[in-house]
Amino acid sequence: MTNTRISAILLILRAILSVAFLYYGLQKLLGFAPAVEMYDKLGFTQIPRYFTGTAEVLGAIGLWLKGRQLYAAALLVAVMCIATFAQLVFLGPPYFPVPYLLAGALVLVIADRHQFMGSDQPGNS
Repeated sequence: MTNTRISAILLILRAILSVAFLYYGLQKLLGFAPAVEMYDKLGFTQIPRYFTGTAEVLGAIGLWLKGRQLYAAALLVAVMCIATFAQLVFLGPPYFPVPYLLAGALVLVIADRHQFMGSDQPGNS
């Protein structure tokens, strides 16, 4: 694949993940019934819902901040690792969309790894 094609695919992935994480994050922050019920089912108070929603919204926004995409994607990977654990141990099926969001965020971490240690240029790592 050409670099242009890869860049286009990554741009589309970044857009899809941004929309998804904004959607799920805002649901948590605004107290939509499914989010509240999920945290009730987990046996937590509602306070972690606000932390998770904030991390998802900040991560979605950070995916578009030049030089910070790696850190935003890493934050989203961390959130989705915790979500995967909660889904497997406490919530059960259906598992959609948790593994897909985790995989997409991991792809962006790998794609943006050149930003680690302040280098904004791909290939300079």
